[in-house]
Amino acid sequence: MGKYFFYHMRKTMIRFVVMALFLCVLVNAGVCEERTLYSGETYYQVSLGAFAFFSIVAPFAVAGLEFAQFMNRRNLDTWYSLPISRIDLFVTHFLNGAIQMTATILAGAIVALIRIIQHPELHVEKLGTFVAIIWALTMFLYMVVTFFFVSANNVFDGCVFMAGSFFLPLSLYTIFRNFYIVAKLGKNIYSRGITSQFVVNGYGLYSIIFTAAERYSTLISGKSSSSMLYFSDDIPEFSIPQVLVWIMLSVGALAGAIYVFSSKKTEKVSGVSESWFGYRSLIPACTASTMSTTAMATAMLDGQFAGLLSMVGLIPTLIAVFVSYVIFRRGVKFKLTDIISAGALLVFYIICVIVYRALI
Repeated sequence: MGKYFFYHMRKTMIRFVVMALFLCVLVNAGVCEERTLYSGETYYQVSLGAFAFFSIVAPFAVAGLEFAQFMNRRNLDTWYSLPISRIDLFVTHFLNGAIQMTATILAGAIVALIRIIQHPELHVEKLGTFVAIIWALTMFLYMVVTFFFVSANNVFDGCVFMAGSFFLPLSLYTIFRNFYIVAKLGKNIYSRGITSQFVVNGYGLYSIIFTAAERYSTLISGKSSSSMLYFSDDIPEFSIPQVLVWIMLSVGALAGAIYVFSSKKTEKVSGVSESWFGYRSLIPACTASTMSTTAMATAMLDGQFAGLLSMVGLIPTLIAVFVSYVIFRRGVKFKLTDIISAGALLVFYIICVIVYRALI
């Protein structure tokens, strides 16, 4: 395993160099910005948004690049003929990506330190804590997206599944939030801030990453920064329960990725991805979320126009469901479970319309 690990690390060194240069350039360009007050006084404000951006983008790219080669059936005989177990093979590729992202974050931290330390009024001592937090969050997100990617049987589905790691919990959260808002507020559904009382939210690790970057930007600069969270009314203060939930989910995702990778049958590679954490859950969840939001919007209207708008709004959703199942099955030969799922979604929409109209 050791020889293969160092061989693979040398083979992917160019990727590391590109990542490190990319983050260092972003940090150097934007970590310290000179601001001028109306009084003419100038000060420096810190922005750690480059780290947040890297922390979200890098795990997706690295997970795909590390494990895409195992999605080609023609290459599997070569890979599996190596004198190394599947688990060791997974660990090698996973650790290589983790080490490269760790080194990249450290390189970016050094650039940030050099820029920030030039200004004595800035609280540079907070930078170390932030780097440790953003590194941990990057690793947790890497665990999650790796699980979703290896759950697929081909590269395209793997990329869709990784996107599903964001849209799946967000869709489930949106459905719950819509029902909660309607039941709690009735016609005053546009009141802001009510969902900020939730200890968890559908944005998950992504909101934690941006919240951490925003908070430490303020702590280091000593002045409030412009919010990077455009949905900040929907996000609670730094929620320890949410952090703990996602830590457990991330560790579980890593264990699941090891299991899926080590037990996947060769003949299924490059075929239809049947994972329950992919299209089977993603299509119904995203569709139900869209239907719930559409039903809530049309419930605010009265008369025949509301019913017409409700039907018109449903048509694009049904078309999207059809196209999604075509992509899933690679054709129009749907299984009975797909038809049942589509029928259940229509029933769900009718229920949403009835409930929302009764409460709004």
